[in-house]
Amino acid sequence: MVFMNTQISLKLSEKMYLATRNIAELKGYNNIQEFIREALREKLFENKDEVVGGKYTAIASEKALAKNWLSQEEDKAWAHLAKEI
Repeated sequence: MVFMNTQISLKLSEKMYLATRNIAELKGYNNIQEFIREALREKLFENKDEVVGGKYTAIASEKALAKNWLSQEEDKAWAHLAKEI
């Protein structure tokens, strides 16, 4: 099984873009992409009893995470997946 990273394009209204940029800066994110990825993880994994993707998500994300694994927030967000492997 081959896993690939997928890039998406996202259009935001000017108001939403400015709000997102401001929150990302206030919370200490390096860029908006980091903020959006964390928001998605929180939404996807908000039910701790439900594992979305399990070991396959970890394997698929390994290369991208190795490149961007710069924070304790990343460690915390993905820690539950290590238990599944």
